[in-house]
Amino acid sequence: MKRIALLASILLIVSCQKEEKGYSIIADAAGFEDGTEVYINAISQSNRPVVIDTAIINQEKFQITLPPAESYDFNYLTFKNVRGNVLYLAENNPIKITIYKDSLRSSMVKGGEENELFFDYIKKVRAYSDQKIKLNTQYQIAAKLNENEKIAKIAIQQQEINEEEKAYRVGIAEKNVNSLVGVIALGDLMNMKILTPKEAKEKYDIVSDTLKTTRIGKDLNARISNAITQSSQKRIDIGSTAEDFSGPTPNGKTISLKGAMGKVTIIDFWASWCKPCRMENPNVVKVYNKYHNKGLNIIGVSLDKKQEAWVKAIADDNLSWDHVSNLQFWQDPIARAYGIRSIPATFILDEKGNVIAKNLRGPALEKKISELLGGSL
Repeated sequence: MKRIALLASILLIVSCQKEEKGYSIIADAAGFEDGTEVYINAISQSNRPVVIDTAIINQEKFQITLPPAESYDFNYLTFKNVRGNVLYLAENNPIKITIYKDSLRSSMVKGGEENELFFDYIKKVRAYSDQKIKLNTQYQIAAKLNENEKIAKIAIQQQEINEEEKAYRVGIAEKNVNSLVGVIALGDLMNMKILTPKEAKEKYDIVSDTLKTTRIGKDLNARISNAITQSSQKRIDIGSTAEDFSGPTPNGKTISLKGAMGKVTIIDFWASWCKPCRMENPNVVKVYNKYHNKGLNIIGVSLDKKQEAWVKAIADDNLSWDHVSNLQFWQDPIARAYGIRSIPATFILDEKGNVIAKNLRGPALEKKISELLGGSL
């Protein structure tokens, strides 16, 4: 009996040891001198870095076994007398890292589902960023050369890439509700204003409870709650219903948003003193003239201070739609109700008054109106 009890105790100890074995990092460290100290850093719940272990590089390699990861989060490696760090997700799987002293950013992390997913996500996002930078450069060159057809083509490509990136990020968030990477993608979607705070909250609610208790999960929940509080303060966003308003016209009458609406309506916040607004006005005129008979209406809300300047700009730019202004500059009550902090700013509404798009300019504006009301670009 004593032997059986002893054997059971040994098996229990071995079993516990297996459960608590943690995870290992095996690293190739190209370019590092022998004896270079490596610091493994965790991030505390208060967002402060904490060194949890150290290793020494020998023959451009090092290996270390770490305690079990208690919570999904980022850890990162730093090196004595070397700037920068190498990021990885702490998870209880062996991790293989290839590190380049001269380019820590190019280091490669492999091992574990979370790390594989995270670095695939980062790689894809960087590819989208590179594409957008390239197209933006082409757009600027075409604009300087007044190549209007090329500008229109590039603008459509930019829109397509933005839509493709949006779909990719949303897919990552929706398909990985049990992964920290899904939480990270959800946070990115909210930061980029691809999702409204309300939409982000709906997606966050189905995230696993374990992830909600992590540092990153708690931080995202706090940001969503703060954004919802701010948006409740009369901030109009895509998916919400546009708040009705009324204001004085140039001839002293009063019109309301409801009274000026069409099948599709653009609320255009602008001012005579706003150069980007005046540069965009010819494009808005073109869109209005092309689609007004098909149901497009526009109501301009000016942040002007002087009646004369406002009226003159309307005439000079041939803005033949409805206009209102309280002539109160940034204190305009309509602008404040819509959360306007910069102009030009536009809201596109459907016939029920729902906001279906915001801040589209140039060919992107015409493309959207064409989709809503028909006709070719």
